[in-house]
Amino acid sequence: MSMFVNGNKARTPAAASRPPTETFVASGTVLLGDGASFVADGHGGCAGTGDHADVKEGAPVVIFAGLGFAGGRLTDGRALTDGTCQFRFAVSGVPARQDGYLLMVAGWDSRQYVEQELKSALLALRVD
Repeated sequence: MSMFVNGNKARTPAAASRPPTETFVASGTVLLGDGASFVADGHGGCAGTGDHADVKEGAPVVIFAGLGFAGGRLTDGRALTDGTCQFRFAVSGVPARQDGYLLMVAGWDSRQYVEQELKSALLALRVD
């Protein structure tokens, strides 16, 4: 720890706290693209099936950035009229100004993004 010294008198320690890290919220949708990868529940909802069974409401969404990470969950699974199953997610606390980000949904292979893509209102990830 560093100290400021005035002659022989020690003064207060230098502030050891770091400035708060800027963060942002990444939000978007996850799509299951064909009827073989999900099942509709008959009430407008859906969930992954077979190899995609882990893609369902409550499944983890993790964004890795530098030495840190932030997490959220899939919500609002909906069977859409175009034959897809869509989930929403929002991950808060994502560290800003990192070189790159890896986004992983329900343990599936992570995909790389840049900050501007994660901040985009059009972020959509298709799991096939």
